[in-house]
Amino acid sequence: MGNAHMLAPLQLQTELSDFIHTLIKTFAPKPVEFLVILIRTLQDLSFPLWITKSAPRGFKDMVKTVAAEEFVKLSWLLPVLDVRSPGEFRLGHLPGAISFPLFDDGERAEVGTLYKQMGQHQAVQRGLEIVGGKMKEMFVQGMGHAREGKIMVHCWRGGKRSESVANLLSVAGLDVSLLQGGYKAYRNWVLDTYQEPHKLLVLGGLTGSGKTRILHHLQAQGQAMMDIEAHAAHRGSAFGRLGQTTYTSPQQFENGMAQDLAIMKGRYIWIEDESRVLGSLSLPQGFWDQKQAAPVFYVEIPDEDRKRMLLEDYGAQDHEGIAASIRKISNSLGGLRTQQALDALAANDGETLTDMLLAYYDKLYRNSLGVKPTGAVYLLKFERFDLDEIAATLLAKATELGFAVS
Repeated sequence: MGNAHMLAPLQLQTELSDFIHTLIKTFAPKPVEFLVILIRTLQDLSFPLWITKSAPRGFKDMVKTVAAEEFVKLSWLLPVLDVRSPGEFRLGHLPGAISFPLFDDGERAEVGTLYKQMGQHQAVQRGLEIVGGKMKEMFVQGMGHAREGKIMVHCWRGGKRSESVANLLSVAGLDVSLLQGGYKAYRNWVLDTYQEPHKLLVLGGLTGSGKTRILHHLQAQGQAMMDIEAHAAHRGSAFGRLGQTTYTSPQQFENGMAQDLAIMKGRYIWIEDESRVLGSLSLPQGFWDQKQAAPVFYVEIPDEDRKRMLLEDYGAQDHEGIAASIRKISNSLGGLRTQQALDALAANDGETLTDMLLAYYDKLYRNSLGVKPTGAVYLLKFERFDLDEIAATLLAKATELGFAVS
């Protein structure tokens, strides 16, 4: 192995992999000894990667602890390994993070039970037994995820799980950033984000006015925009889940929007005039309060264009899903109108059904405008749905009102 650095890259990779595998089998119950020997061996090999850039350091120097706000900003540039269990990850995670569990759900439950029933020593011992068999795979995969020799790691509270993985990856010379306080600290940062002031510009309009289309057209022109419905995987009405193939947890909904707000901090951000509740999700109170106080740019387009876009968006959806959505609002529609809507659906009479639903939702939205502060709603009428014209008018009006959107 002494001349391994002179071997061809493929041969070096194979020999090093075999050596690490043997080392792991020997020292799996003793992770510290494993790390020390591996560091010394890689140093002796003059391993031709990031290790050669600096002299060997202590573990504390090789792993940098980073506060939540800085960690989030770094995560926009570098890969993040979330070493919590898959179940924890599904509940919520940093946008773009890679699930890299030290324990699966069953193993985490087993270790947790041992800790409660038998104490820390037995729990740690069992944890080491579980992790020992995974060290080679995690080492190789972690190296593969790194970008330019850098990687970021976190667990729930910044404890043993993330420290173990961070130290393992650092022996390869990776620059590892560890989230101080773990995911719990990150969630505090998320919630604090909604208490900070944001420059919101609200795009309003009746159902079918093409607001999502307009928002994305503004974004294509360089405007800051947050698509709340995309984060929610829900369009905001009783029909909002139709056509959606993904599910967003409450935590992930908040995490995704907080990231957008942080990225666009200091800019005027266009958002849609959503209701507080989108399916099973709710807008955070602090954000909702700011949205309600923000100026509304109310676009009014011809009904024919509205019906056309609604049929484009929902016309291809399965009838069972549409019928279920109609029944969700049956108490508000009333028995007769609910049955008429279902009959129109059964007859494939899309225009009649659309007219009925527009009448219902138009009344709801107009009532919601009544709670806006006086003078905060700016009506912009259009004779046709033309994205270029609408976007130009919106930007001109915002500039006229003193909002620096250019």
